[in-house]
Amino acid sequence: MSELENVHEVQSDKRLSKAECEVRLAIADYAIRRMAGTPAGYEAFQALVAQFQGRYPHHKLLTQLLIAPECIDVENLSIDRD
Repeated sequence: MSELENVHEVQSDKRLSKAECEVRLAIADYAIRRMAGTPAGYEAFQALVAQFQGRYPHHKLLTQLLIAPECIDVENLSIDRD
């Protein structure tokens, strides 16, 4: 099990506060922008892809954000944050 999968497993039982969600999203946004289209982005994709297999648009977004950021249609990107 990779370190990323290990962290997710430990964190999955815990409810996050609104503040922690906001901070985690900010960290994720920062990391995604720096790893998108790089070997690190591909590694993150490989670690997460099983979680989103067969789920649309989740799998497509994972692919676009980590492996092929040039394919993102920013004007029509709609992510439900509820």
